[in-house]
Amino acid sequence: MDGFYWKIIPTLKWSGGAQVIRQLLQFVLSIILARLLDPEDFGLIGIIILFSNFVQLVSDLGFGSALIQKTKVEPEQLDSVFWMNVLVGVIATISFIAVAPLLGFLYNKPILKNLASLVALSFIIASFSVVQRSLLYKAMNFKLIALIDMSAIFISGIVSVITALSGYGVWSLVVQSLTFQSIQTIGLWCFSNWRPQKRFSRNSLRELCGYSFHFTGFNIFNYWVRNADNFLISKLLSAHALGIYSRAYSMMTLPVLQMTDFISQVMFPALSSIQNDIEQFKRVYLKAIRAIALVTCPMMTGLLVSAKPFILVLFGEKWHEVIPVFQILCAVGLIQGIGSTVGWIYTSLGRTDIMFKWGVFAGIIYILSFLVGIHWGILGVAIAYVLSGYCVLWYPAWAIPGRLINLSFSEMFRNISGPLLCSLIMAACTAFLSTVLFQKYSQIVQLALMISFGIIIYLLCIHSFQLVALKEIKALIKSNIVNRNG
Repeated sequence: MDGFYWKIIPTLKWSGGAQVIRQLLQFVLSIILARLLDPEDFGLIGIIILFSNFVQLVSDLGFGSALIQKTKVEPEQLDSVFWMNVLVGVIATISFIAVAPLLGFLYNKPILKNLASLVALSFIIASFSVVQRSLLYKAMNFKLIALIDMSAIFISGIVSVITALSGYGVWSLVVQSLTFQSIQTIGLWCFSNWRPQKRFSRNSLRELCGYSFHFTGFNIFNYWVRNADNFLISKLLSAHALGIYSRAYSMMTLPVLQMTDFISQVMFPALSSIQNDIEQFKRVYLKAIRAIALVTCPMMTGLLVSAKPFILVLFGEKWHEVIPVFQILCAVGLIQGIGSTVGWIYTSLGRTDIMFKWGVFAGIIYILSFLVGIHWGILGVAIAYVLSGYCVLWYPAWAIPGRLINLSFSEMFRNISGPLLCSLIMAACTAFLSTVLFQKYSQIVQLALMISFGIIIYLLCIHSFQLVALKEIKALIKSNIVNRNG
C-alpha cells in the first residue's frame, strides 16, 4: 500500500471511531427526546431550523472550504476570513431577530418569534470558530475535532434532556442547539494554536472568492432544493406533518449520511492533496465508495424491511405515522449515501463551477416533483423524492463528475453492484421470514430476530460472492496489525 493510504488510514480510524460514538449519542438522544416531546414540537423547531440553517450556510460564505482546498494559505488570508465571518455573523444574528416576527405571522404560530430570536444567537457564536475548524481539517487533526464534537453532543444532550424533563417542551431543542454551538466554539478556541491578528485585506479574500462563491452558490441553491419538501410541508400541511416527515428523514440520514460525512471530512483534504494525479484520485475514490456501499446498502435495505418494529420499539406508538414515510425514504438513502460522494470530485478538483450548474438543474427537477407530490401529503412528497432521484437524476449525477476523473457511469455502478446485490438478497430473505414466522411475536422480538437474521444472511452473501470491498478491508486490517506489531 502506498504512502497516501497510510497517510489517511490513521485519520479514518479516528474519524470513523468518533463518528460511531457521535452517531450513538445522537441516536440515543433522539429516542429520549422523541419520547419526551410531541411531533409538533419537532415540527416547530423544524420550521426554525429550515431558515436558520440557511442563514448559517450563507454566513460561512464558503471561505472555510476554500481554506481547506487551497494548497498554500497566507496568514493575512486567515485573519481576513476570520473578521469577515465575525462581521457576517453579527449581521446574520441581528437580521434573523428582526425577521423573527414574520415567521410567527407566516405560519400563524406566535411562539416562532421567540424561538427564532433565541436561535439567532448561534450565528454569531459559530462565526468565531470557522477558521480554527478549517485549519484542523486542513491539518487532518480529526482526533481533536472528534473530541470537541463528542463533548459538545454529550453536554448539550444532557442539558436538553433535563430541560425537557422540566416541562419546557420545544424550548429544550433550542437550548440543545445553542449549548452544542457554544461548547464546540469554546473547544476549538481552547485547543487551536491559531489566533487572529488585527488586520484585514480585501485582496486576500479576493483570491479565495472564485472557489468560495461558486461553492456557496451551489450550497445555497442545493439547500433550498434539499429543504423544498420541508418548506412545502410546513406551509401547505402542518407542523405536525413536518414533525412526522422530518423524523422519518432524519432517521434515514442518520446512519447513511453520518457515515459519508465522516469519510468526507478526511477525503476532501486528502483528495485535494492529489488533485493533479487523476489516476490515483480515481483509484482512491473507487476504493472509498466500495467501502461505503459495503456498509450503507445493507443498512438502508435492512431498515426498509424492519421499519415497523424499528419505529414502534424505539419511539413508541405516537410515531406510527412515520413508518410508511420512513420506508419510502430508505429507498432514497440507498443511492443518496453513495451519490453524495460525487461532491468530493467537484470540491477537491476545484470545479465548484460545474457543481453549481448541476445543482441548479437537479434542484429544478426536485422542486417540480415535490410540487406534484404535495397533493398526496407527506407520502406523496416522499414518493416524488424517490422517483425523481432514480428515474431522472441518477445517471447524470454520476456521469457528469465522473468525466472529470475518466470514470464512466457503468464503471461506477459495477464498483458498488456487489454490496447492492447482497443487500437486496438480504432484504428479500428478511422480509419473507418476517411475514412467515414473526407475526405471533412482539415488536421487540421481531426487531431482534430480523436484525440478527439480516446480518447473518448479508455476511454469508458477501463472503460467498467474495466482494472486492471485503477483501480490501480484510487486507487493510491485516496490514495495519502487521505494521503495528512490526
